[in-house]
Amino acid sequence: MLRNIIFFTVIIVIAAIGAFLLHLRREAPPEDNGRVRAAASIYPLAHFLEETGGDRVAVRTITPAGVDSHDFEPTPRDIRTAMDSALFVYMGGGFDTWAERIAPSVKESGALTVEMAERFEVEPEAEDEDGREDHGHEGHDHGPFDPHVWLDPVLATRIVGIMKESLTAVDPENRPYYAARAREYTEELLRLDEEFKAGLKDCTLREIVVSHDAYGYLGARYNLDIVPATGIFSGEEPSPRRIAGISRLMKENGIRHVFTEPFGSPRIAEAISRETGAEILVLDPVEGLTRSEEASGAGYVSIMRENLKNLRKALDCK
Repeated sequence: MLRNIIFFTVIIVIAAIGAFLLHLRREAPPEDNGRVRAAASIYPLAHFLEETGGDRVAVRTITPAGVDSHDFEPTPRDIRTAMDSALFVYMGGGFDTWAERIAPSVKESGALTVEMAERFEVEPEAEDEDGREDHGHEGHDHGPFDPHVWLDPVLATRIVGIMKESLTAVDPENRPYYAARAREYTEELLRLDEEFKAGLKDCTLREIVVSHDAYGYLGARYNLDIVPATGIFSGEEPSPRRIAGISRLMKENGIRHVFTEPFGSPRIAEAISRETGAEILVLDPVEGLTRSEEASGAGYVSIMRENLKNLRKALDCK
């Protein structure tokens, strides 16, 4: 009898200790040399996390530099990195599908899991075969959400706000620090917005031809007409009819440049260039960093300024 009582007492104590440790795991943020651990699925989200978290947060970018985020598949170690974090942020909306798959497990591990797509309400757009916007048809096959919100510096300030709220939720003691960091970086983003407004104000052209439809927010903010060869996610191949329609549009409207991107094949831009004689320029959707960008210390703001420089050339700005 006494032996049974001791046995059950030990079981209860072990269960209580386990429950206590689980409570600590969920209430106290995991730390890395005194810093809160956070992970993001892609570079732009990691960047905004780093700018908001400063030296109080250790941020891991799951998709490495030099890898197209659409083609990435996480290793078990990558998944463990997300699960061992206090905060995991991903885009969702069909952009980083691997992150959507692991999100339930990451959440179950105790990490605060934030899907950015849920925080934005975006209307679908579609284009006809000539590359013009057509709001009377269904959205793209991959759904209505365009994930490239960070390409609009004003919308990017909303991302910073979400990062501030999320970090505060897992680390409330540092609320004033995160608020100050978010406020400071928001001001920098708004200065970037002013640079774009001033730089694109007096331009001869207002249309740009791009490889894939990543620039809707950028176009809407600065009154640019975006002519994409393919849909929102890169890797698609446009039909010959599509290429012919875009080429005709460029010739009719005096468009002398076509944009390609750091990731993905330049074949689309090259095909359009052969048809029209257009010069190929780079317009970076900042979905990730190339290895050379990472090595040179390039980041969101510097890449966006390079985008502005190339836009001004293509649009023949004064």
